[in-house]
Amino acid sequence: MSRRASAALGRCLELEHVITGRFHSGSLGLDDAVKLFDELLPHARPASVRAFNQVLTAVSRAQRRGSSSSSLELVPSLFNRMARACSNKVAPDLHTYSILINCFCRMGRLELGFAAFGLVLKTGFRVNARVINPLLKGLCDRKRVHEAMDVLLRRMPEFGCTPDVFSYNIILKGFCNERRAEEALELLHMMADDGGGSCPPDDVSYNTIINGLFRDNQVDRAYNLFREMDDRGIFPTVVTYTTVIDGLCKAQAVDRAEGVLQQMIHKGVKPNNQTYNCLIHGYCSSGQGKEVVRMLNEISAHGHQPDVVTCNLLLDYHCKNGRCTEARNFFDSMIEKGIKPNVTTYNTLLNGYATKGALSDMHGLLDLMAGNDISPDHHTFNIVFCAYAKGGMIDEAMHIFVQMRQQGLSPDVVSYGAMIDALCKLGRVDEAMHKFNQMINEGVTPGIVVFSSLVCGLCTVDKWEKAEELFSEMLSQGIHPNVMFFTRIMCNLCNEGRIMEAQSLFDLMVRIGVRPNVITYTSLIDGYCLAGRMKEAMKLLDDMVRVGLKPDAFSYNTLLHGYCRAGRIDDAVRLFREMLSNEVRPGTVTYSTVLQGLFQSGKFSEAKELYLNMIKSGMQLDIYTYNIILNGLCKNNCVDEAFKIFQSLCSKGFQLHIITFTIMIDALLKSGRKEDAMDIFAAISSHGLVPNVVTYGLMIQNLIKEGLLEESDNLYLAMEKSGCTPDSCMLNTLVRRLLHRGEVMRVGAYLSKIDEMNFSLEASTTSLLISVFSREEYQHQMMSLPKKYHFLVDAKK
Repeated sequence: MSRRASAALGRCLELEHVITGRFHSGSLGLDDAVKLFDELLPHARPASVRAFNQVLTAVSRAQRRGSSSSSLELVPSLFNRMARACSNKVAPDLHTYSILINCFCRMGRLELGFAAFGLVLKTGFRVNARVINPLLKGLCDRKRVHEAMDVLLRRMPEFGCTPDVFSYNIILKGFCNERRAEEALELLHMMADDGGGSCPPDDVSYNTIINGLFRDNQVDRAYNLFREMDDRGIFPTVVTYTTVIDGLCKAQAVDRAEGVLQQMIHKGVKPNNQTYNCLIHGYCSSGQGKEVVRMLNEISAHGHQPDVVTCNLLLDYHCKNGRCTEARNFFDSMIEKGIKPNVTTYNTLLNGYATKGALSDMHGLLDLMAGNDISPDHHTFNIVFCAYAKGGMIDEAMHIFVQMRQQGLSPDVVSYGAMIDALCKLGRVDEAMHKFNQMINEGVTPGIVVFSSLVCGLCTVDKWEKAEELFSEMLSQGIHPNVMFFTRIMCNLCNEGRIMEAQSLFDLMVRIGVRPNVITYTSLIDGYCLAGRMKEAMKLLDDMVRVGLKPDAFSYNTLLHGYCRAGRIDDAVRLFREMLSNEVRPGTVTYSTVLQGLFQSGKFSEAKELYLNMIKSGMQLDIYTYNIILNGLCKNNCVDEAFKIFQSLCSKGFQLHIITFTIMIDALLKSGRKEDAMDIFAAISSHGLVPNVVTYGLMIQNLIKEGLLEESDNLYLAMEKSGCTPDSCMLNTLVRRLLHRGEVMRVGAYLSKIDEMNFSLEASTTSLLISVFSREEYQHQMMSLPKKYHFLVDAKK
């Protein structure tokens, strides 16, 4: 061998050694791989194909690590250079072709993948599952599972190629991704029963279908398949257990999921953080805070530490329950413990602040995010954007659009949707349409939510022709507005008191061929009832029947409520009887509505007869209905009868409400039964309830009336300590009570509280203050009031 040839071989071996070493160590990046390919190409020998395959694999994997899409496109280019320049030295082998086919399939170029497979057959290679599996996956990714099944069961045997378990698992996942878990289950049982051509299923096969069944809400079937694994001699792995625990938690079967965790530990399979996170998510979703704490302690006891996913779950739990202060404290503590927040962490807390309207806290967190080099994503901007839009801060929201683009992000359908909705609600419909056209020009496809905002806005400003044009545009884009689309907009219009616009939209939907349903009619009936236009509301009920729709209980309840609110109780009773004659079964809401109307209109005997009939019929009354009965009896001086019903409810363990206690305390105090009222107040906590501001107000007023001023002060302090905040009505009432007793010092303390809370004096309070301090015996006590009230002494002069 010549010296030059020997040097070339040495260089070739050196390059192969470098490529193999770096490939196995995982340090072969995209740029280095291409550079080494270029260096090896002139020196290649037949055995170099192994090194070339490693380079091609490294290049193809670079896409998964966040490189640009061109890294995938490099593989065919490198393959062609290798095939052309080195045909006399090194030729692609079957592994090389499998890399190329896999690359084409991942690029979404399935036709090129099959073309490359044709080259394999033409070259004469004996194909195996490793070459065909990427094609199976490509077909499944394109939702062509039936073709993949044909390749698996018919074509592969024709090529003399035996499918392996990976082949089957690809098909199983394809079925499950198309929500066809039943067919996946049939294929699994075929594999298990006859080996599927000597290919029994493995744990991945079962995991795939168990997950698919859970996604299809077939919880029991998924759980039974999990239990079947033991019978088949296949041992569940940590992935299996975690899949089952996650599925059960999402199905709100957290207790069963906890049982699976204990079974897992008993079988010697160690849970990982993901396992615990699934359970924590389940307990958070079901509002079981104590169980969340227990699970966190269990994580530590098993040698695990909460990770950023765990922390994000807990942050989300606090934020969704309106506890942003606790969420922020937890956020700060996770940083102290060395857990680095990710963009999801920041987004979770930002969303909590945005929901509460705490914009200053939101800004501070955004500054912290920037200071910690966490780049905002689309979701970050959309949270902030929606918060501004919701608050009508359009200029600030517009600025977010600019910031997004500066960060290299374009507004998406959520951003545009929030902007369009905010503009429409402010009546700036022309600007909203401009944004709509802009989003289309930028290639952002509007969804039905965007169209809904625009239609509602156009209806509000009486641009009905433009609304009809928009419907045509929706249809041209394949978006078909259904009855719920119209009903939702009509409901919004009715709630805003825009009944005529809602009626016009109703007429429009009929005109374009969308048939209103019972909910549509009921929404419009509710709008007319809210406007006090009962004649039009009743006409709509008749129209429903005329077009072949049967009004339901909700339709009647809406009208009954409208009549009662308008004081037309006789019409309500007539409609109630009509409802019964039409065999529409009334529920507790119906009876409660009529009952309250009878009590409020002074028809006490009819109300009493109705509720006695309800009880005799065995109807299960809820606490809302009982509150109506108790309040009605008390207002009609039947306190003894109300008290007996109340005591009966307590003895039966009925779930009471604080309003129930407040009704009885008020009635007993007014009838002079102070001891009974005090006993009921003391019993509130034993029923798992806390007094509200009205309850406290009644008790404090009574103590002042009895001259027990120190006790009234102590109860007020206890109220504040319990977290119950006084309102303007309560403070004004206490001031008046104390003025009547001449307790000026105490009046000054409560006036200070009114000022601290930015409340106003009611006219009756101001009038009484002037009256009291115009009297000579009180003028010397004026200085004990806050300075701003000193003018009252001269008001009478």
